Amino acid sequence: MAVHIVGSINLDIITSLDHLPLPGETVIAKATARLPGGKGANQAVAAARMGAKTRMVGAVGDDDAGRWMRDRLARDGIAVSGVVALEGAETGTAYIAVDAEGENQIIVVSGANARLTPPGPVMEGVLLAQLEVPVGALLPVFRNSQCIRILNAAPAVLAADALLDHVDVLVVNQTELAAFACCGPVEGLPAVVREARGLLRHPDQAVVVTLGARGSVAVKGNREFHVPAVPVVPVDTVGAGDSFCGALAALLDEGRSLEEALPWASAAAALCTLGQGAAPSMPMRAAVADLLSGAATEHAPPIKNRAGVSLG
Repeated sequence: MAVHIVGSINLDIITSLDHLPLPGETVIAKATARLPGGKGANQAVAAARMGAKTRMVGAVGDDDAGRWMRDRLARDGIAVSGVVALEGAETGTAYIAVDAEGENQIIVVSGANARLTPPGPVMEGVLLAQLEVPVGALLPVFRNSQCIRILNAAPAVLAADALLDHVDVLVVNQTELAAFACCGPVEGLPAVVREARGLLRHPDQAVVVTLGARGSVAVKGNREFHVPAVPVVPVDTVGAGDSFCGALAALLDEGRSLEEALPWASAAAALCTLGQGAAPSMPMRAAVADLLSGAATEHAPPIKNRAGVSLG
């Protein structure tokens, strides 16, 4: 049917430095790049490249950056009729400094993202949202939609607890899991499963926790299953989580079960880390299918057991 993304749209301005500046220090950058970004836009690109009919709902400014972002999304075949240009607003912008060791400093100006108003409900396919837009804009669409509703609760905005009753699949990383569970760092699979199960609000709900190099774990009802990560030699891990979520939404939209969809999401996230930048590195479906079928890439070995999901 379709994947409907409600979320942020940013222009990422990335500078490469030998070292990050100290307070008051001026550092000369080696290079700069302007890339499409924002978790919503990234996930829309990921879903579209996995073959899903994809619609983006968000807000940009009535400025050059907003027009550039709409054009970049449309180039990936994403429907952008739901992307509004707000008069007098600036398009969201992330200023990212990356040093020679891969450490970074990020300043985000939300701009038009902070002024997104509630869209209409989604009555078919998959709804996917994140928390870089106001919770107040998401609550009506999650409450009233009749579809598969996925929330990637990133960043961990605790006001989003109000959404959890209306979510079918909640996706968090370990840091976000700890924030919503109101506990300290969550280490080890048993603890991850325990805290994830504590977030379940209704019997048909699932919680998926991404674990980086350890893959992901999902809980649903009294079941749990772990999907190992695809071993890769990463170049840039920015955007891997967004690739995971977009691919997951695309596979669920075509009728796959959660157990069937998670290995695809893990493979897509792994391939995303082999390129620079977030949206530009989202893999095409054919590359993910090749990896799952056993064809190796330059930096990623084949998956020998594509059904390697351990059921609890």
